[in-house]
Amino acid sequence: MLLMINYELKLNKKSITNKQLVMTKLIIQITKLFVIALTFLLLQSCMNSNWNRETISGNGNIVEVSRTVDTPFQAVKAQTGLDVIIRQDNNVSIKVEADENLLDHIFTEVKDGELIIHSDANILNFKAKKIYVCVPNLNKISSSSGASINSEKTLDFDNLELESSSGSVIDITVKSNYLSCESSSGSSIIAKGSAKSITTESSSGSTIDLENLIAENGQSSSSSGSSTNVNVTNELKADASSGSSIHFVTKPSSLIKDESSGGSVSSK
Repeated sequence: MLLMINYELKLNKKSITNKQLVMTKLIIQITKLFVIALTFLLLQSCMNSNWNRETISGNGNIVEVSRTVDTPFQAVKAQTGLDVIIRQDNNVSIKVEADENLLDHIFTEVKDGELIIHSDANILNFKAKKIYVCVPNLNKISSSSGASINSEKTLDFDNLELESSSGSVIDITVKSNYLSCESSSGSSIIAKGSAKSITTESSSGSTIDLENLIAENGQSSSSSGSSTNVNVTNELKADASSGSSIHFVTKPSSLIKDESSGGSVSSK
């Protein structure tokens, strides 16, 4: 009788385990389909937006023009496929390097303490569309709509927030007390350097790569097929869900993890 009960218990456990495995695989597949659908909708939205704008080709004559800055700013936002390079300097300056006929379509304006860099046209066949920004300090850097932001040398900013969306890229070297990273919609954030504390949040097929940024403490969350790499030495709190992943390069002294709906937290 006892043998029969033990056998039935084993069968029930095996059945539950198989059900859980099937459900996990189903959730991962649904998440992948959701990310694909979301990406398609975003691309469609971008295409619809682009159709409403003028398309222009560069004339191949590269020129450099300085832009005046009358209003102070603490944040930089890049949009619409432009390339922005940030350098830390005591003197604030903005320089545009682009094909001559593109200059009138590249805007650099400050609103509510944020330098917004964008274009009113779809720029094709260009030789350059770069904007160089020199600034002593920033508390936020954000990108969207296929734009890219890079740093020239290390940015020594005390508290910095990075935010990317819609297929854009942020790739910087930074030394910070506190660093926050948020990516979504197929975009990516790559940061190298060091920070005492980091917070990351990735979603919708985006990536955050802090493999070469050493942090003492960190808190990371990922969802919807996104991925995150971190390098935390002391305490790491990680929460992965919906087919996403969080990888840690160095095993932290303390690891608190939560995995659900096909999400995973593991060493790289």
